[in-house]
Amino acid sequence: MALRQFVFNLIPSSATTISGVAAARMSRDQLDAIELNFSQQTIDAISERVGMMLPEGQSWASDIRIWGDDKTDDVQIAFEGTAIEQIQFRLDVSNLSLALVGSICALAREFNCVFATRSGGIIRPRSGALIRAITQSEAARFVSDPEGYLREAVELDPEP
Repeated sequence: MALRQFVFNLIPSSATTISGVAAARMSRDQLDAIELNFSQQTIDAISERVGMMLPEGQSWASDIRIWGDDKTDDVQIAFEGTAIEQIQFRLDVSNLSLALVGSICALAREFNCVFATRSGGIIRPRSGALIRAITQSEAARFVSDPEGYLREAVELDPEP
């Protein structure tokens, strides 16, 4: 993952409902416990839709399918057997494709899903919500001021 990439996962919206309320944030443990449980028909449809967004590339692992370019925009679907274990998107914030953002949101809505960020934020599948999360991300901070971002990172971890 490059510092300029915004990373998020696709998860069923039903998994983000806690006591009847849609969560705005979930802990890492809660997110890790989510099982996607997509039917084979849904898995095939998701793979087909992703293939319409980005070209499929060569994977470095037999249980992962990759579309796009790992240096810019990509989608990685990890499998456990024939079941999907994880669907991860990585978007290049330095050259953000609004068409790709729209396609990703349409995919999520079609399969009744939402997005989960690495820090646990839950994003509804609307272009405006996803773009807002991207513009407030660490990746956007890095893209807007790489030197300042790295200087701050060094200051947060002073040498002994």
